[in-house]
Amino acid sequence: MPLAVPISFAQFWAFSVSGLVFFLFLVRTAAGRRPESGSKRDRRSQLGIIIQMIGFFVVGFGRVRFDLPALDPVSIAATATILCLMGGAIGLFAASSRELGKNWSLVARMRSDHVLVRSGPYAHVRHPIYLGMLLFLLSLAVALGHWLQLIVGLPLFLIGTRIRTKSEDELLEAQFGLEFTDYARSTPALIPRLG
Repeated sequence: MPLAVPISFAQFWAFSVSGLVFFLFLVRTAAGRRPESGSKRDRRSQLGIIIQMIGFFVVGFGRVRFDLPALDPVSIAATATILCLMGGAIGLFAASSRELGKNWSLVARMRSDHVLVRSGPYAHVRHPIYLGMLLFLLSLAVALGHWLQLIVGLPLFLIGTRIRTKSEDELLEAQFGLEFTDYARSTPALIPRLG
C-alpha cells in the first residue's frame, strides 16, 4: 500500500513557491535581530523545537506520486487549499513578527525590556506563529500527498508546540504577573475562538 496519495505538479509548485516566501520572511526577521544581553532563556523550548522539526520531517519524508493531472478537480482543490493554508501561514508569521519587533526570538527568552504584546494576531491567540507553523505543516501534507504521515507528524508537532507554549507562557507570567494571567484567561493559546 503506498504511503502517498497522487498529487499534481501544480500543488507541489504552489507549496514550493509559497514555502520559499515563508522562509524569506523568516530569514529577514532573524537577520534583523540584534545581539542582546540580560535576557532570561528557557532551554526547554529547544526540546520543543526539535520535536516540532521531527513532526515536519515525518510529514515531509517519503515517496511523492506525481500521477494527478494539473487540471483534475482534486488537483485544483488541493492547490487552492495549499495557497489558502500557506497564505495564512505567511500572513500570520509576517504580522506576528512585526508586532513582536525586538521581542521575537527562536528560543523562548525574556528580555529585560520585554513588552507583553496583545495587538495584531496576539489579540486573538497567544502564539500565532505556531498557528502559522501548523498551517504550514498541513499544507506540506497536502502538497506531498502524505496524509498517513500526518497521522504521526501532527501529534509530534503538537507535543513540541505544547512544550514551547508552556515554556513561553511561564516566562511571560513570571515577568508580567497578573497582566499575563488576565491575557491568558481571555486569549486562547493556539486556535482562535469562533464568534
